[in-house]
Parts: sequence; C-alpha cells; structure tokens
Amino acid sequence: MTEATPPEDIVLPLRERLPDYLATFGVSWAVIIALGAAIGLLSSATLMEGIAYVAFGTGVILLLAGGASGGGYTNMGLGAAGALFGARNRPDDDFDDPDVRRGMLKKVNAGERLRKGLRPEANPRAFWQVVAGLINLVAAFGLLMAFSS
Repeated sequence: MTEATPPEDIVLPLRERLPDYLATFGVSWAVIIALGAAIGLLSSATLMEGIAYVAFGTGVILLLAGGASGGGYTNMGLGAAGALFGARNRPDDDFDDPDVRRGMLKKVNAGERLRKGLRPEANPRAFWQVVAGLINLVAAFGLLMAFSS
C-alpha cells in the first residue's frame, strides 16, 4: 500500500500549503470576531474596539509563537531545562524522528536539543505565523484608528 499523506519531514510547496494557511487564518478571524463581540457586549468598549483588542492579543501570541519556534528557542529552552534538571543523554535516542524532536516521546537528549536550537532549520510554518501576527496587529491598529471616537 502507498501512503496517502506525505511524511512530516517533507515540506510541501507553498501552492499546496496556502489553502490550509488561509483556512486557519479565516477560522482564527471568526474566533477573533466572536470573542471581540463578546468583549464589546460585556464591557464598555465598542464592538470594533473589542475585536481590535482580541486581534492585538492574537497578533502578539502569533508573533511570539512563530519567533520562538522559527528561531529555535523552543529547542534551546527545552534543552537548557533538560540540562539544568539532569536529563541524561541516551545512545538509543533517534533525533531524526519527528516525534522525538517535538518532545512527544519521553526520550530527551538535552545536549542535542540545545545544539538543534543553536542551528535551527527552515520552518515555513513559523514564518507564516509571524506574517499572520503582523497582519493581525496591522488590522487591529486599523480598526482602532477607523472606529475610534
């Protein structure tokens, strides 16, 4: 049998990833609008101010998450914490396995995680997280400027 889904190590071309990114961005804006409407209804803020506040918060979170994962800081942080709290290097750890790299398995080699953090590989998802964060911040600022009283 052939496998229908590509392995996670293979990065698909942007043309194939873009619909997923746009769908996720659209769903996030639906959630932003819903939460902003709730804030607008439950507080003294207007509807547009509530949406802008939630968009600011979402933009900041996306910038932080994209910067941390794209810059290798998540691996560095886990590697440094593992070294601090006595994680041992095991010779049977397979760091080419994506589950091990994400920390989904209990095997943790602190030194290898720290080395991977110092030289991160290209991470297109992190790049697009940062782009979405910037778009959210610009949109929130635009909403506040256009609808401020």
